[in-house]
Amino acid sequence: MRYSFGGIILVTIGLLMLLDNLDYLDFGDVIQTYWPLILVFWGFVILRRRKKQPQSQETVFAAHDVQQTVASELVHESNAFGDVFVSISSQNFKGGSVSTTFGDCDIDLSKAAFAEGEHLLRIHGVFGDCQITLPKDSPVAISASSTLGDITIFGQKKDGFSPSMDISSPAYANSMARLKIVISRVFGSVRVS
Repeated sequence: MRYSFGGIILVTIGLLMLLDNLDYLDFGDVIQTYWPLILVFWGFVILRRRKKQPQSQETVFAAHDVQQTVASELVHESNAFGDVFVSISSQNFKGGSVSTTFGDCDIDLSKAAFAEGEHLLRIHGVFGDCQITLPKDSPVAISASSTLGDITIFGQKKDGFSPSMDISSPAYANSMARLKIVISRVFGSVRVS
């Protein structure tokens, strides 16, 4: 079976926070005591994958930054350790997904045009900030949340514990080509401009 390291981390953190809310355990104490288990688990995953994969295949869990210019209609980027920088220049962009576990996420859509219809771009991350640059007056609807961090979308800001924000641009409702962006961060801020 193949597991996504980032998915396992998200599920674990979510369960710990839920148990903290139900007063079964103290989230801060658990993280402070057991955070090295993340490194141990990651090491086992790397060792196990090296035995199974031929030498020519790329390691799934890169410990480096990803920087890419995307001209295709869809984007799918993921990085466990390191930042993700994606510049999208497609003139028929249809969304996709970008996820990081430990690292920032910077997505530049300023040169992109959206395909006809409503499309979805999902951006997830555990530790790190997220910066999105959009084309001027673009038809977008943005739903953003962060457990610990602040959110700033088009100059409007929310902070504190578990802020969330839903904003649609004026052009979104009547546009034939529009993009819905869903952003979730656990520990980190969100900036959309």
